[in-house]
Amino acid sequence: MLSALSPGQPDGLLTALAAEARARDIRLTLLAGDLSGGWGFLTEGDEPRWRDGRLRLVALAGSVPRRLSAAVGFYPHSLYEIDRYIANGRIAADIFVARVSQASATSGYTLGPMVGYSPASLGRIGCVGFEVGEDEPSVGPQAVIERERPTVVCPASGPGRPPAGSGETGRAAGHPAAHDRIGRLAADLVPEDATLQLGLGAAPEAVVPYLAGKRSLGLHSGILPGSLWPLIASGAITGAKKSHGQGLHLATGVLSWPPGKGDGRLQLEPVSVTHAPDILRQQHRLWAINSAFEVDLLGQVNAEYAGGVRVASGGGQGDFFRAAHQCDGGAAVLVMPARTKDGRSRVVADLGSSRRVTTAAADVDYVVTDFGVAHLTAATAAQRAERLTAIAHPEDREELRRNWNGLFG
Repeated sequence: MLSALSPGQPDGLLTALAAEARARDIRLTLLAGDLSGGWGFLTEGDEPRWRDGRLRLVALAGSVPRRLSAAVGFYPHSLYEIDRYIANGRIAADIFVARVSQASATSGYTLGPMVGYSPASLGRIGCVGFEVGEDEPSVGPQAVIERERPTVVCPASGPGRPPAGSGETGRAAGHPAAHDRIGRLAADLVPEDATLQLGLGAAPEAVVPYLAGKRSLGLHSGILPGSLWPLIASGAITGAKKSHGQGLHLATGVLSWPPGKGDGRLQLEPVSVTHAPDILRQQHRLWAINSAFEVDLLGQVNAEYAGGVRVASGGGQGDFFRAAHQCDGGAAVLVMPARTKDGRSRVVADLGSSRRVTTAAADVDYVVTDFGVAHLTAATAAQRAERLTAIAHPEDREELRRNWNGLFG
């Protein structure tokens, strides 16, 4: 069973289906993309089943609670590849479920604030269950899904659960001063008329207020936070220079977006469009700004493992970083505090074998911490190590130099 990417994730329907599988002792594999990281559709009654393998859990995107980390499988693919594999059947499911909106009293349904990989799923999977929410915001023009398409329709049992965020989101609180410095430094790098992609998290969002003085910025992103609306309202974001979707604010989903905002220019597209490599590489000055848990002295990025435990998916970071790095006038920018809340350095000598590399070192142009900017484009390994050490916390720099020398001589 495949669930839509949250906030299109139908928690009530998922809980009911898991309970039915439990009552009938049916083995169930659930593919989910929970951006909240809560997996709140699981109940205590499901625990024996996911522990003994009768309920198999797989994360396609989003975050995973620490207690479930060892039990949740994952695909080591970017979000664009996930969408492509759903569309061609390489990632297969018998049932697709989603939380949707009623288009009108007489017509069908729309996908609401999250399009994601739902169009690919609807095009491939025959059996479909819809949970219809009355509180779903109307976001931009969307194609109407015919009333006859779902196999089963049920009303939502409660309001949609706003995602707390993926990866760094929610975990980076406690660094307000650091984020302020990061926001200022990263915004200074962004040229006017750039096309922006912003990842989820406190550090990327800290850049937003410092872009207010720029002109003719564009948006082509994965998921847009509501904090971007004031920047749009101010006239800083117009999309006038974009190569694809000129004049439009393109994304595959929105979080906490003010109802009715966007002046008709906000448009949600499937992942096959928003994360497509060819479209992204041709975009005018694509600047991708994302966060992570760690970066090593070569520039390799870990956006999935915290404290040795896998708690997040890489999502679209690889898609956007690779394209922005290759785009004329574009750049891939990693933003994060130099230390975690408990004082551990986020700049490490080597990611090692205990953490998967989310983004390759070759696809990172800048790393920004609260201690400065490291420009990595066309830099040797030794230059990268020196520049990244210089933006680590001052108390961590000597140990980083010792570890670098021990690893590479």
